[in-house]
Amino acid sequence: MAPQTTSAMTICNFKGGVAKTTTAVNLAGSLAREGHAVLLVDCDPQGNASEMFLTEDEIAGTLRSVIAERVPVREVIRPTRIDGLHVLPAGFDLALLDKELVVSAAGEKRIERALRPVRGEYAYLIFDTGPNLSHLTLGALVAAEHIIIPVSAAVWSMSALAKFMGWIDEQRKDEVVEAALLGLLATMVDSRTRIGRAVVSEIHESGHPSFETAIPKRTAAEDAVADRLVTGDPGMHPDLADAYKAFAAEVAERAGRRRGGAHRAAAG
Repeated sequence: MAPQTTSAMTICNFKGGVAKTTTAVNLAGSLAREGHAVLLVDCDPQGNASEMFLTEDEIAGTLRSVIAERVPVREVIRPTRIDGLHVLPAGFDLALLDKELVVSAAGEKRIERALRPVRGEYAYLIFDTGPNLSHLTLGALVAAEHIIIPVSAAVWSMSALAKFMGWIDEQRKDEVVEAALLGLLATMVDSRTRIGRAVVSEIHESGHPSFETAIPKRTAAEDAVADRLVTGDPGMHPDLADAYKAFAAEVAERAGRRRGGAHRAAAG
């Protein structure tokens, strides 16, 4: 496979329940179905992103296997039911890896280093992270050029966002993180409610880059997770599918503009 210019992006927010994993898996699936080679890197010990595409029997190792046990990364990466989409899985052992990274020399760089052998094989690396300020999250940010922050249309979301942005800014001041904010994404939006409309308005008026697309709140979203459905799968709610497809198009356009053009998956 010919080397590609890779856009690496981390989906993160230390607040839970904002649809980080749902955003990551739908973005990965949408980009792959547009013909891009995509590696979804699961950095959350809960492993929910991995479970959307792989069964337990299909997982022979995790991100920790690559970093702590020095298993070649290609032996751990797994193909999925979507052509062009591969997953570097997570498992509960990532909770141990998080502690190991804290005491490891240059631990925040270990994830980036682990992916160097395969980075040029993918147009996109997408990191899913847990709802915390862990060393795993920090490592995913160090490995990325772009940051995407899902923000749920709920009470306290903007105050939590301000705290998270402050933490990222501190990492930049310390020259640990260099990734730029690609955009804030409004998720779980109910435009019929005052809170829903207010949060979307605050996101667009925050002074930070934000995506025009907003992900609507639908009860079918939980069914999609339970049935392991992502954009492009039969049975996916059309409102959610259309929103995530539009969001993925925005991501590809912005990332491509910053890297000098979009890149398609190599043939073969």
